[in-house]
Amino acid sequence: MIYSMNQSFVLPPNCSYISSNRCSVKLIFWFERRNYVVTFPGDILNDDNIDDNRHFVMIEVAMNTFFSYEINHVCKNKDDCARNFAEKKIIAMTQRSFNISNIYTDLERILFKKESLDDDLLCFDSNEAVRQCAIAGMMGSCQIIDDLIKYNIHRRTCQRHSQESASVNIYDSNSFAIMTVKCNRMLCNGPLTIEAVKNVLNHYNITDVNGRLPGNSSRLSIKYYLFILIFFCSFFEFN
Repeated sequence: MIYSMNQSFVLPPNCSYISSNRCSVKLIFWFERRNYVVTFPGDILNDDNIDDNRHFVMIEVAMNTFFSYEINHVCKNKDDCARNFAEKKIIAMTQRSFNISNIYTDLERILFKKESLDDDLLCFDSNEAVRQCAIAGMMGSCQIIDDLIKYNIHRRTCQRHSQESASVNIYDSNSFAIMTVKCNRMLCNGPLTIEAVKNVLNHYNITDVNGRLPGNSSRLSIKYYLFILIFFCSFFEFN
């Protein structure tokens, strides 16, 4: 079901109810296209090994630009909880205003340069070594994956493909969160690039200062502080 950003979500009359242990909804907001998609996957999202709330942001700034924000939500607290969540979240998300062109411009300045098939591209690998990325007939991009919870670089690689690409992807599910950045500037997959990208995303209120998506970092912090509180209470109890 596709809706315009200025259109309220209304459950179609032909939707039928099912009996399930949990309810789920998937929302995808396309900010440049000014529309959003709503689906109710049923048991597809019901995996006990995956957190019940998962957010995924994709921003491409090279050739075919786009900005999408995906939310997967699973609940079991009451009947029709997924629809209730969707109605509230859609109102909140459609009220968020982003300067799309400025976001693209600022990220492009950090990540992307127009290249030809003959251009050289050097990237860091995970061992801090410098590697040749672009090869004859293939364009390359440097990639860096940042662990947003452990605050360290998870992986640095080179990718080769036939189409130019420079992008930022964020996956955030409370207990697991990573930012993946692809760029095609010389030796761009380093910590300075990650910090520059985080500054841009935070400036436009897409993430917090650490690159976490709204609503996820705070829940993790609460869990962390509860753990610390329990630890200290246990420590003083046994001493």
